[in-house]
Amino acid sequence: MKTLFKSSREAAVSVLSDILESGAYANIALRKTLTEVKLDSRDRAFVTELVNETLRNLLSIDYVLNHFSKVPVAKMKPFIRNLLRMSVCQLRHMEKTPDSAAVNEAVILAKANGYAGLSGFVNGVLRTVARQPGVPAMPGKDNPEYLARRYSYPGWLATSLVKWLGAKEAELFCHNSHLPPPVTIFVNTHKTTPSELAKRLHEEGVEITPIISPIQADIDNCPLKDFLTIRSMGDISRLASFREGHFIVMDPGAIFAVAAMVPRPGHTVIDLCAAPGGKAFATACYMGNTGRVHAFDVHPHRTSLISDMLRQLGLTCVAPETKDATTHDPGLDASADAVLLDAPCSGFGTVRKRPEIKYNRNPSDIAALAEKQRSMMSVGAKYVKPGGVFVYSTCTITREENIDNVHWFLRQHPFKMRPIQFPQSNEVRFIEEDDCIQILPGPINDGFFVAVMVKDS
Repeated sequence: MKTLFKSSREAAVSVLSDILESGAYANIALRKTLTEVKLDSRDRAFVTELVNETLRNLLSIDYVLNHFSKVPVAKMKPFIRNLLRMSVCQLRHMEKTPDSAAVNEAVILAKANGYAGLSGFVNGVLRTVARQPGVPAMPGKDNPEYLARRYSYPGWLATSLVKWLGAKEAELFCHNSHLPPPVTIFVNTHKTTPSELAKRLHEEGVEITPIISPIQADIDNCPLKDFLTIRSMGDISRLASFREGHFIVMDPGAIFAVAAMVPRPGHTVIDLCAAPGGKAFATACYMGNTGRVHAFDVHPHRTSLISDMLRQLGLTCVAPETKDATTHDPGLDASADAVLLDAPCSGFGTVRKRPEIKYNRNPSDIAALAEKQRSMMSVGAKYVKPGGVFVYSTCTITREENIDNVHWFLRQHPFKMRPIQFPQSNEVRFIEEDDCIQILPGPINDGFFVAVMVKDS
């Protein structure tokens, strides 16, 4: 049954409450609400933008509210807290929204949701915020609080970013992670080519931009040649080219882990943590839909989703299976030419798509995740043939989960590093360290870490 919201803003405050008060994942909460509500496409887009912009700027917004409100944000009633947050977001971070609309709609929503007694408070705070746009002042770049205030990073995380990346790269990381992400797709080369798909998408009314130039695409080891950026597509599931399996939505940074395996036709590859399946699908394309790609995931419903997508894509060499990557299966020992572990991680490389990660993680999470990753690495090492490769990847930038884990792995297992040699480009930037690459968030991509280790023969 469709949920009737009187306005897009009412839907947005409901989603924010689910995320910030009940701990829901932003993408799931948004999808659920937008599936249930009766809103037109323009209002649905506004809800998505408002929720994501509020999450991206949450700590900065709270700083503004605490400056102007006599009641601290933490002491406010949850509905009022999130109503004010999204309203300040419109006043400070969404230039197309008139101040009067942001303030008046907030007052109306307060009254309509049983908070008529607080409507004056809401009105007073927001009108004061609107009248003083430069207050409170942003600290200078040399101030330790700059990253936290400008980009809404908790203090511990802002400090850690500088430790992991250095001051210059830390700010660039925050800047790029603050940008709204484009929609990027990987072309199913089993069915079509980038040029053929671009032509078809254009016929379907979709704006297409190749991620790299034709000259760069001719470079043999350029992993980005099969990607397009798309715009003005509306609901992507309406496109016949999507329903017929000609592409998948995928982040360009993710393809580097696949390309690092150098998968060939006839190879056997094990993807230990495959869901939602993008890397397994891309691997199958690299292998010409020959050989075998074992796509494991611990959750049966996620394995089922991989199977559903495989039928759509027409890829028959991928075998989904529900399997725990921390549990050793002796039957797989020394069976794979390549094993890919895209490990569960803190996810800081994906902040631009999942901004709530900044507020949901804490330092103890990193240590626990690093320990779990090492357990998975030890299991995966056993499945690699002598002379085969083990590719370790994460979508984060912490040293504890990345380079420290690689160093630990090499001390514990009979493997040697294989340098990764990809051409640097303006589109996707990475740092090289100890033959590993740390892909940094950019205008088109999330952040990833990739390391390749070869098993002793």
